[in-house]
Amino acid sequence: MNASARSALQAAASALNGARSKGPKTSEGKSRSAMNALRHGLSANNLLLPGEDAQEYESHLDGYFTTFAPATLPEALVVAQLGDLAWKLERLSKLENNRSRALLEEELEKTDKHRSVVLTRRALQMVNALVGAMEAVPMPPADAERTEALLDGVKRMVAELHGVPEMPSALIQPLANALDAAKESLNGNRIPPATYEHLGNMAKLARGALGVKLAQEEEALGPVRERLAAEVLLLEDADLKKVERHRRLLENSMQRQLDLLGQVRSQVASAQPEHQAEAKELRVKLRLVK
Repeated sequence: MNASARSALQAAASALNGARSKGPKTSEGKSRSAMNALRHGLSANNLLLPGEDAQEYESHLDGYFTTFAPATLPEALVVAQLGDLAWKLERLSKLENNRSRALLEEELEKTDKHRSVVLTRRALQMVNALVGAMEAVPMPPADAERTEALLDGVKRMVAELHGVPEMPSALIQPLANALDAAKESLNGNRIPPATYEHLGNMAKLARGALGVKLAQEEEALGPVRERLAAEVLLLEDADLKKVERHRRLLENSMQRQLDLLGQVRSQVASAQPEHQAEAKELRVKLRLVK
């Protein structure tokens, strides 16, 4: 079976359903209809969605043919349908897990601990940028424009540090003092090298303190995440409800296909080991069905 095509049985069902429905008339309606079919990949015309691996799908379907070893074409069609349904169920599980994780992160972002982590991380990024720039240029800038930009950047960083929750002022003040010293010691448009070096060292001190604080806060998020994970499972989420409805439909379809396979096999001889070669041939033939 071509990875982008469905089995003959699926195509026939699709044609029958299409004959019964007139569908949308306007271009906007047709566009919405197409997107509805693609939503979550649960009812798309094409079995594989963008990003899904055709070889992985073929291997998945081969596994069903190996397990059920169909000996006739009707059995092969039913087994292919089972494989397709199982593929969609697996996709559905991934979708459900992703949505649950997204809900968890949404709830986590509402907590004070998460907001503190965000502010600490942002302040650390600013300090890292300053330290990196000063390490790359070990001598103070010689022109007024770059000197002013440096001092303004340190000033904004000190203000950012004051906004970090539970950031001890004793860890912020050395940098603030170094900034004042740099302003006071300006020789024309240039900061003295020793003052410039001291300013960089105080920035490194703030960086170390922020790094320790961030590690502690991220560790403290673990218990909060675990608590919220249990609560998220109880959330009334519309998307998760839709996923659950689709899951029930797919599971019911799989059961019907299993029942149908049993009925077909009750009318023919059970597959014997010698039928393995026949099953492989049927699998190859089914690939050609458009």
